[in-house]
Amino acid sequence: MRKHLPIAGALALALIAVPASASAQSSTDLDDALLDRELQELYDAADHSIVAEVRVGDDTWSESIGTREIDGGGGQVAEDDRVRIASLTKSMVAATLLQLQSEGEVDLDRPLSDYLPGLLPYEDEPTVRQVMQHTSGLNDYFTYLYASIVEGDLSDFYANYRTHYTPEELVAVGTQDPLLFEPGAGWSYSNTGYVALGLLVEELTGDDLDEVLEDRVFDPADLEDTYLPRDDTSGIRGANPVPYVTTGDAAAPYFDTTKLSNNQMWAAGGVMSTMGDVNEFYRALLDGTLLTAAELAEMRQFVEVEPGFGYGLGLVGMTLGCPDDPEEVFIGHTGGGLGHQTYSFHSADGERQATFTWNIDDRHGAADPAELNWALGSFLIAGLCGTDAGEMPDEAGLRSQAVPAIESLQDLMFLG
Repeated sequence: MRKHLPIAGALALALIAVPASASAQSSTDLDDALLDRELQELYDAADHSIVAEVRVGDDTWSESIGTREIDGGGGQVAEDDRVRIASLTKSMVAATLLQLQSEGEVDLDRPLSDYLPGLLPYEDEPTVRQVMQHTSGLNDYFTYLYASIVEGDLSDFYANYRTHYTPEELVAVGTQDPLLFEPGAGWSYSNTGYVALGLLVEELTGDDLDEVLEDRVFDPADLEDTYLPRDDTSGIRGANPVPYVTTGDAAAPYFDTTKLSNNQMWAAGGVMSTMGDVNEFYRALLDGTLLTAAELAEMRQFVEVEPGFGYGLGLVGMTLGCPDDPEEVFIGHTGGGLGHQTYSFHSADGERQATFTWNIDDRHGAADPAELNWALGSFLIAGLCGTDAGEMPDEAGLRSQAVPAIESLQDLMFLG
């Protein structure tokens, strides 16, 4: 299947590996000492603030490190700080549509135009399922809003980051050119598609998306600190690690993105949450609270994007090569919010969960990319596999031991 990653594909990719020698150190128990060590190493790699929560069964390890502001102000980050979880929102929107399909309100295999005529300017319209799975051929509106970012230039971002757009305007921005490919003939990550899906949810229910998510996802999963912001707002409620992007300007190397318009992410990535609530959401997704077994199985029908990495309906499936079961598929998503960056992955039974966030979108190499990527992957592997990845190998070792799935995750970290 042809893959198209218009902006993310031009960014640096991660190379994360699990050394073969780590297999003897695998553990199915929650290893607090290992997680403490990996958290510190991740903090040391980039000196950004991190909030993390790992669960194994009924046991929980929850920690935070760093200050809320890059200059040391704002106090220490805390485990219940909120962040933009960005594209983890897609899992929530997709779960809602699966509920609505079971209620007879929508058929995922019908064209989107059957429900929203005229929204997409194409004769060959994708189905709802193709939009959910990113096989629609739709382009990404961020490609147009922030085209200069691919060149390492933030001028488009400075000009547009506080602009409020309606969902219809964002879809129009993202559909000004022809489809990237015939629907179903390729895979291309599209925030445009999920904004369209947000409009579909509102059309089907007659309610605003924030109210629908509250009723169908947040309340049933008992997410007390999670919300989708109101229209025409910016900022984050309550305490949070300040989100930054690196600028490449030595005089002002970090830019605070707190005031990014909440409208710009909406159904594609607008939800605010805590690491504890994110774990609660995915556990509720997996334990039958939000979806039936049949609905969850449908959500987990993955299209292979790269070896060890697939995409279902608002859901990433990934193999890490854990020593106990190298073929085990973990589910979850990444979220890149032009500041806050979040990984959240879970075993299929919901018994092992790892969710963590950091507050710097490093687009100009403020940190050593190889060291940072090794630390990110090592923390994820420690949480999900109970494995110590050990010291980072040399460049040749990184290439030979790379896990393609982690490489693909970094492709999605541009608001993905």
